[in-house]
Amino acid sequence: MILELRRCILLLTVIQSFVGTMTAQTSSSLPTRDINAVLAAHDKELLAIPGVVGVYVGVLSDEKTPCLKIMLARPTLEADRDIPKQLEGYPVIVEVTGEMRPLGSP
Repeated sequence: MILELRRCILLLTVIQSFVGTMTAQTSSSLPTRDINAVLAAHDKELLAIPGVVGVYVGVLSDEKTPCLKIMLARPTLEADRDIPKQLEGYPVIVEVTGEMRPLGSP
């Protein structure tokens, strides 16, 4: 019985910790502007980061949550340092796409 009680206490502690973390993350980072306005406000500064070849509005793997997607020619330490993890409450996802060239270019 004491072992079961300890397990219950441990489980409650883990749940409280998880709920507290999720509450802190969501309440402090809710978007206040439309994602397209956020992209328009930050696209030039994101494109100025060496290695960034494109930016666009996308969705997370849950296919519901809007995010900003950053396309990189190749991964670099500088890009990893300079690209934010979120902008104005929206998650930022980095994709390594390679160089971008117009069709027909060598």
